[in-house]
Amino acid sequence: MIPSDFNTAHEQVIKLVQTFADNHAKYLASDYNESAARKDFIDKFFIALGWDVNHDQQTNPYEQEVKVERNVAVAMRVKKADYAFFLVPNFRQERFFVEAKRPSAALDTADNCFQTIRYAFSSSKAAISILTNFNELCIIDCRFRPDIANAANRVYKKFNLADFSDKEKFAEIYYLFGRDAVARGSLEKFAASLPKPKGKAVQRKFAADSYQEVDDSFLAKLEEYRDELARMFKRKNIQLTSEDLTEAVQRTLDRLVFIRFLEDKLIEPSTILDKFGNKPHAWKQFISRCRDFDKTYNGIIFKQHPIIDKPDFVVDDAIFLKVCNDFSDKYTPYHFNYIPIHILGSIYERFLGNVIVATAKRATVEPKPEVRKAGGVFYTPQYIVKYIVENTVGKLIESKTPADVARMRFADIACGSGSF
Repeated sequence: MIPSDFNTAHEQVIKLVQTFADNHAKYLASDYNESAARKDFIDKFFIALGWDVNHDQQTNPYEQEVKVERNVAVAMRVKKADYAFFLVPNFRQERFFVEAKRPSAALDTADNCFQTIRYAFSSSKAAISILTNFNELCIIDCRFRPDIANAANRVYKKFNLADFSDKEKFAEIYYLFGRDAVARGSLEKFAASLPKPKGKAVQRKFAADSYQEVDDSFLAKLEEYRDELARMFKRKNIQLTSEDLTEAVQRTLDRLVFIRFLEDKLIEPSTILDKFGNKPHAWKQFISRCRDFDKTYNGIIFKQHPIIDKPDFVVDDAIFLKVCNDFSDKYTPYHFNYIPIHILGSIYERFLGNVIVATAKRATVEPKPEVRKAGGVFYTPQYIVKYIVENTVGKLIESKTPADVARMRFADIACGSGSF
């Protein structure tokens, strides 16, 4: 039963608090795990806030406002947020996340906060999220690029068990994260009230405490990697032309990004990039794995490349390993399971607006002449894509069966980022 008003919600939460308090020692024991805490308390807490956590009403698995992960693990890696909250009819854009932990462990550690922020930051729209073990609840400011060094400083406010029984303190949570409140724009209003950094902190090449959208942030990192790899490739392979360098660096980055997708979407059972430093010759390990992936994944990314896959192609292992480590799973700010595809497409369109220009001994990155002349790269915003598709393809498939649709063909002639 989903409560319809604040008082009913508060009564339900008070009962949960009393149950926890009556068996306090049991619930704080080390053998009382996260799964039990979610089932006994955290699920019920958000049901009290008006969310259909158990999908009693929203039975269609593709149209549910709460997506719940039950400790999905691959090779000891839990790779998805415990709860992701959406609003009908947009079931592709998370409004906020909840990361759950067992009550006996410390809650607002750097690792826990970093994990929570990374889910939200990568989703592009979730400005705040929750970290909780029910005994405590932290509201996390997720607008900033995740950094393990200061992740714990992003706790905006912390509540304890007794606070849930206090009507005024519970109201802060209810009127911010309650289902009806979120539908009325509570999260957007709250995020707008949060302070934004000023001055140098908002520059594109930003410090760890700067505010930046995930697309700008990831684009800045890709540009940094491109610059490092281009200069290193040219220094070690002096014969490479501008076109060769542009292609070699782009294919290397394409492979690294795709490998991170394989990791974060649990398509590959274990992490990959962080293993390259375990043995000498990180680049050779990378190329070897790419040869293996070419047998598995259909596409051009891992196909034999005439430059980077040649045995006589030389790299500086230290620089390449630095890029791999920066990109690797453990502390990268980006969780590719939550970066929307249209965001990644727009990043690549902007990224591909530049080329590498090689001189006899150096390499620099410059805008393409046609991009410079046009004043930049422009991509179609998602809401326009959605409108166009709904009024073209959407109209054509109305009243048709899946079998009818399967016989139809559609083409995006000027493909660009592929967002259509």
